Formats: sequence, structure tokens, C-alpha cells
Amino acid sequence: MVLALAIVVNVSTVAQLQSAVTSISSDTTIVIAPGTYNLSAPLYINGSFTNVGIRGATGNRGDVVLVGKGMSSPNDGGVPFGIWVGGDVRGVTIADLTIRDVYSHPIVLNAGTHAPVIRNVRLVDAGQQFIKANPDGAGGGVDSGIVENSLIEYTTTSRDDYTNGVDVHTGKNWIVRRNLFRNIRAPQGLLAGPAILMWNGTANSLVEGNTFVDCQREISLGLIERAPSDHTGGIVRNNFIYRRPGLAGDAAILVADSPNTQVLHNSILISGTYGNAIEFRFPTTSAVRIANNATDARIVARDGATGSVTGNYTTASADLFVDPPAGDLHLKETATVLRDQIATPIPEAGQDWDGQFRPAGAATDIGADEYTPRRGPQAPGNLRIP
Repeated sequence: MVLALAIVVNVSTVAQLQSAVTSISSDTTIVIAPGTYNLSAPLYINGSFTNVGIRGATGNRGDVVLVGKGMSSPNDGGVPFGIWVGGDVRGVTIADLTIRDVYSHPIVLNAGTHAPVIRNVRLVDAGQQFIKANPDGAGGGVDSGIVENSLIEYTTTSRDDYTNGVDVHTGKNWIVRRNLFRNIRAPQGLLAGPAILMWNGTANSLVEGNTFVDCQREISLGLIERAPSDHTGGIVRNNFIYRRPGLAGDAAILVADSPNTQVLHNSILISGTYGNAIEFRFPTTSAVRIANNATDARIVARDGATGSVTGNYTTASADLFVDPPAGDLHLKETATVLRDQIATPIPEAGQDWDGQFRPAGAATDIGADEYTPRRGPQAPGNLRIP
């Protein structure tokens, strides 16, 4: 068997970048030199390709910046999207770059895209969803996507309430891990969509090890009632969630019309912005397990949902954690109400926020962090910022 050789196309101007994307072929990676690239049109990867990619040259996502015409401009200025992927693209990687100030979506993945990987990107100030995975209208969508080690944020707030960080329709087996979501919130009086929204027939989503700071709704597996279900299965585990006082919001984690879903070992401080930290809703939301989460608000079943709720601590306070406003919900040594409280670990909970195995002490800790003594100042140096 003869293996295809990988092709690398180096670009350093907008014209070269557009040309390289237009003529891309299988087993090709476009490598972008450091600089700011003011886009005049979206970068369309559209056709039948295998194993293609766009990445910054240095590995530092701040070195390559793709810029649209502004999320709040009167119109899209010919740049409604940053990177658009569709057709029959089997394996696409977008990495090591920043996309900002785009009127609609910085990254849009259309049905026909298979196994996309979005890694080490910064997405800033999107007019709508930052990463949008669209359905095909016939029950199919984009499957096996990965979003990891990235920063997704608004400088202040969104343009209006129609926004999400990662929005997946009808996709199976997505992984969203080790990202920072910041300021996914709408202007005063409005409520933004969830920072992570997996719905419209999605299944088996894994959301783990992320940090959320000052978002209005953080994670939603399912959203509305839908036959046969809006989402199925999946695990939400080991996430840090902080919301400052006075920021209007909703449940931090919502399981809605999503049977057989697990919510395990998350640390949540929503600071009185909503009455419930975790909600599970609707009659088809059954066989749910919500276990070993540390929250400062209630965990509530609504509208006929059923499941087991065990091992949670729902009266957590900010003084149990290292630096909540920075999103650092590592446990302090003095957080004895959360440390060594769970005698039998849950295998599905996996490793903690830091990738540390449980238990580290006499028993497993409640929440996303398994406490271990840390050398030197605990904040902010020990907070992993993507």
C-alpha cells in the first residue's frame, strides 16, 4: 500500500490564504504565518476531501488573527463566517489561531463534515454562535467533533440573545473539553443561550474539564421536548462554573429531554443569580444520574423528569475555593466539607479537572477538583487557562 504524503501550503497574505483554501485537496494543511488577516470573504472548505487543516504557524493562537467586519456592523460586509466547512470533508482540523469580529459564526460546520477537530483557538465577539454544527434536515449532522484547549469569549456581551459558544444540532459523539468560556452573556435584560448546547437529536456528548466565567447559562444537554428526544446519553463531568453576583442567569447545567445522562463531579458557584444550579426536565428525561457535584444552589427535577441524585453538596460557598472570580475552583485545604467525602468512586467520573486520578486522599472529594497540596501560591498559577 502506498501512503499519501501530507502537503503543507504556507501562506502569509489574505490573497494567498483565500487561494490556498479554494484549491485545497486531501491530505493538505494550510499553515498561516504570524500576522493579522482582515478577511474579505469567508474561508470556504467545500468539497470531497480527507484530512485537511488550517492552522497557525507558531502554535501560539495569538500570533495569527483572522478578522471579520464586526459582530455589530449594519451587515456582514461579505464576511458572515470566518471558516465554513461542508460538502464531504472527512477529517478537518482548525488550530492555533484566533478568529474575531465575525457577523455570524467564526466557525460553521455543515452536515457532510465528519470528525472535525477545533484545537487551541481563540474565538472573540461573534454575532451568533461561535461554533455552529448544522443538521442536514433528514436526521443527520456533524458527528465525532472535538473542541478542546480553546478560549471562547465576548469582550463585554453578545449582540443580542441569539448566541452560544458551541451549538451542535443532530450530532453524535462530540467531545468538548478543557476550554474556557467567558462572558457568554447577552445585553442587559436579555438571556443568552447556553455556552455549550447539544440538542435537536444529539447523542452521547462528553463535556469535561471546562471552565466557565460569567456566563448566563453554561451547559445544556437537550433544550426542548422533541420526539424521540432532544438529546440522549452523555456525561457532564469535572467542570468549573463561576457566575458573579448580580448577573442574570438560568440553571448552570440543564439536562432537558435527555434520558440516560450523567452529571458528575462539577463545581458550581452561581452566586444567587438563579435558584437552581442543576435542573433536569421533562418526562422522557429518565435514568439520569446526578452525583458528587459541589454547588451553591439546588438540584431540581422538573416537569416529570426522573433519576438519582446522590452525594452532592448544595450549600457550597466561595471561601471553599481558591479564586472563584478567576474561575479557579480548586479546593482550599480548609474545604473539609468537600474533601474525602465519597467512599466509592464513580468510574464514569473519570479524572478530575487537573487530570488527576481519584481518590488522592482517604476518599474521593466532592466536586471537580481532587484536592492535593500545591506548592507556592495557589492562584492564579495553578489555573489551567487554555
